[in-house]
Amino acid sequence: MKIFLCEPIDNDTYKLLNSQNEIFNNFNDIGKCEIIISRNLKIDKDFIDQCTNLKLIIIHGSGYDDVDTKYCKEKHIHLCNTPNLNALGVSELIISMMLSLSRNTYQLQNDYISNKIHEVALSTGQEISYKTFGMIGVGNIALKTAQILQNGFHMNIIGYSRSLSLEKANSLHIGYCASMEEVFKKADYISIGLSLNNDTYHLIDSYYLSLMKSTAYIINTSRGAIINEDDLYDALLNHKIAGAGIDVLENEPVNYNHRLLQLNNIIYTPHIGGSTEESLERIGQRILEIIHAYKNGRVDDYTIF
Repeated sequence: MKIFLCEPIDNDTYKLLNSQNEIFNNFNDIGKCEIIISRNLKIDKDFIDQCTNLKLIIIHGSGYDDVDTKYCKEKHIHLCNTPNLNALGVSELIISMMLSLSRNTYQLQNDYISNKIHEVALSTGQEISYKTFGMIGVGNIALKTAQILQNGFHMNIIGYSRSLSLEKANSLHIGYCASMEEVFKKADYISIGLSLNNDTYHLIDSYYLSLMKSTAYIINTSRGAIINEDDLYDALLNHKIAGAGIDVLENEPVNYNHRLLQLNNIIYTPHIGGSTEESLERIGQRILEIIHAYKNGRVDDYTIF
């Protein structure tokens, strides 16, 4: 098989694929590929039209908002993703951001190295235990995070989703919120776990940020464009909220001098939420399964369509 791959994947998976297929990363040769493995490629109509032999797109992760799904259907191109396999890695990153923000560890380290700390501070942050964790979106990552926080830190869990009912919330042992506003008003930590679409583009703006407690933090590991970055910058700069943990920004890759990254109440990671050794291995194995199924005429077992 001719496979286009221009982004990093698990090394063992790559070696096995490369031993059995022709893998290339030159965009000038894109017309010959039958399969694309994508992490962050923009696969729109123009891109697809260049791929005259394309039959299968495999998303290295769950989100496929960068794919023109309507055009793929018209061209009879199979689309597969690898959902939930990186959920634990993303959940652990969310929690590590919460802890780092609450204890201000990143800034304390920088200040110490810069010789700005000359005596022991009276306060080195706050504890996350027994606080309220709010979820905007209650997918697998959100619920896994909630489980860890509930069991390990005795946090109060609340959530909102258009698909969440009171009965379902009760069955999940989380507090039901009838609106996003309720989550933003009540939570000490808010985690964004939504897909990016026309309804969620810049959904989190100055209005929702203004509802947050001044001591509250917002975490986004889903898609950068869900938060209006101008409004987030204003909220952080003027300490309207306590801080933010951001794994995604609207335009990636992000330049090191991006203005949000210059603030001292933000933690930024470059879209690596699910990039643990273990999750990359799991996703790699699923990619191999999908390609094996495709070769044997069973790819429908894995396709979104």
